[in-house]
Amino acid sequence: MMKTIIFYCDWDKKTKSHELLRLALGRYLGRDIEKITVCRREEEPGKACAGEVRQSRNAAGADGREGYGKPYVKELPYVHFSISHSGNVWTCAVSGTEVGLDLQIRHTGDSEKLARRFFHPNEIRWLEQHGFDEFSRLWAYKESYVKYTGIGLKDGLDYFSVVDELQVTQREIPFREGFWLVLTCGPEAGCDSTLCSLQ
Repeated sequence: MMKTIIFYCDWDKKTKSHELLRLALGRYLGRDIEKITVCRREEEPGKACAGEVRQSRNAAGADGREGYGKPYVKELPYVHFSISHSGNVWTCAVSGTEVGLDLQIRHTGDSEKLARRFFHPNEIRWLEQHGFDEFSRLWAYKESYVKYTGIGLKDGLDYFSVVDELQVTQREIPFREGFWLVLTCGPEAGCDSTLCSLQ
């Protein structure tokens, strides 16, 4: 099984995320990659991939969201990845197994209203005990999970709880001060990973 590497870099958004993904995949595989085509797993065989049809958010739906489904690179279907960015930092987990990654800036403001609107009742009880300043930490766990499953946010975030037993492995990755970085993988994978600067 191929190891998991989490690539990261400062991001001014001038470089497209898919270009950074191409660089990360090349570093992961130890070779130059000239072109990648990002597709979504639920797309029907024979249909054009999202990367072939849609090169920017301008082609997304009216609500600005892209289609649901776990993305993969057409030229490298055996390599899995998960991209996340927050503030001016871009991150991407690349692995030989399914992964989900989320990066969140640590917010210290009052997040109780958001938690009560979007979180599972067990998570709200956990926040009542540990403080609502932990909101962005739980958000990173939740987003990492939905990226791992490929479900995305279409079903909301209140149908599961990350403070209860999930059939996955989740791990907080020590990262820069002021950020939460969470990796989710299968229960057998263990979420062992290495951080690697892309700069």
